[in-house]
Amino acid sequence: MEWIEITVTTTKDASEAIAGKLMDMGANGVEFIDRDEFRQMLENNKYLDFADNGLIDRYGPDVVVKAYFANDRSPASIAQELKLVLSELAVYMDTGPGEIQYANRDDSEWKDVWKQHFKPFKFTHKIVIKPSWEEYTRKADEIIIEMDPGMAFGTGTHETTRMCAAFGEKYIRSGDKVLDLGCGTAILAILAVKLGAEMALAVDIDDAAVKAAKLNVDKNGESQKIEVRYGELKNVEKAPYDLIFINIIADIIISLAKSIKDYVKSGTKVILSGIIKERKAEVIKAYSEEGFIMADE
Repeated sequence: MEWIEITVTTTKDASEAIAGKLMDMGANGVEFIDRDEFRQMLENNKYLDFADNGLIDRYGPDVVVKAYFANDRSPASIAQELKLVLSELAVYMDTGPGEIQYANRDDSEWKDVWKQHFKPFKFTHKIVIKPSWEEYTRKADEIIIEMDPGMAFGTGTHETTRMCAAFGEKYIRSGDKVLDLGCGTAILAILAVKLGAEMALAVDIDDAAVKAAKLNVDKNGESQKIEVRYGELKNVEKAPYDLIFINIIADIIISLAKSIKDYVKSGTKVILSGIIKERKAEVIKAYSEEGFIMADE
């Protein structure tokens, strides 16, 4: 199916008003491209563990509004009508550059274009993450994890996940039993068994994350060693693990300090991440009071 794509370069303040006017003009849908919002999403969303580092740099400081119209009228006529709308809005708000572009688009153009943002990348010293459609020649000491972007995540550059993975690579031993709380995409659980863990239990309270995690586990052929479960710590049977990942937020990490003791034994490594610098001392205090010793950071 063919569509008319109308693109307007404007300001953040005017973008919502312009989008509303485009819908009034008959657009079937609108899209916003806002560099600042995109940056904030990458920084704050724990499930975005898999995106191109240079993606933000492709966008300028202005907000872009794109609208899609059925291909039953002239693109030039839509653009002319939009020019009048922008001149009316400019009377009482800053509409910025107000540049208008239009083009005819076909559904087939968009089918795979998003894939260009996802490339193989080195996740840890040994682990390389690659999407299924990308070719990659494995080096002698590398372990490949195959992951495709899903609803609950986008890409492996999120720093808290990388830190957990680096510690996991350092401490996981053959035959270990691993618990991954707040598993997201299950990338840490998959990494654990790829590094030799006997089994891993991956747990999350987000339905989309659980769905994506199960797909990723199956894709990597690890469904016999990894169980993905919806829930939280209280839904996990009490049993000792050799290594536990808790990559959530400080408040939840602190709240688990007492109850996590039911899942450890002598020598268990508990890897905590997702903690902002201002909360670090609180977390250390909470776990120290329960008998844990900080061995690495």
